[in-house]
Amino acid sequence: MKTPRLVTVEWRDILGTAGWEKPEEVNPPIIYTIGYLITKNKDVVKIAHTRDEKGAWSGITAFPAGCVKSIKNISS
Repeated sequence: MKTPRLVTVEWRDILGTAGWEKPEEVNPPIIYTIGYLITKNKDVVKIAHTRDEKGAWSGITAFPAGCVKSIKNISS
């Protein structure tokens, strides 16, 4: 069974506030997440961090495609 590529996903998080912050002070942070790329399409990017001996994935993170800034290979 071929292992999907190990990647770093650079993505912009969503941020909400409930205080009196000025709009220019509220900016979504850039986050980096590492995992195996298991799904990528126009709507969603999914990575996982664990796979068992039968090939089942665990620890899946799903990103809305519009939040993803880049996907970079760590290994081939």
